[in-house]
Amino acid sequence: MADFWQSYAWPTAIIVIQIVAIIVPLLGAVAYLTYAERKVIAAIQLRKGPNVVGPFGLLQPIADGVKLLFKETILPAGAN
Repeated sequence: MADFWQSYAWPTAIIVIQIVAIIVPLLGAVAYLTYAERKVIAAIQLRKGPNVVGPFGLLQPIADGVKLLFKETILPAGAN
């Protein structure tokens, strides 16, 4: 059993941790770059932009993600 942990489980766990350590900051960067893009587009169009959630709208990407997770897919009864 100890051979299993040393040969397979620990290297796999380390690889998964490394992947998560790379992906999570990238997802955060994409979320806040989208926020910055929305603010710039709002400024160009002379609108307020995303400023509803949190101070200065900084929690808007999190609110968008939660909304996306709980969004219901509606298919018409006659659709394929």
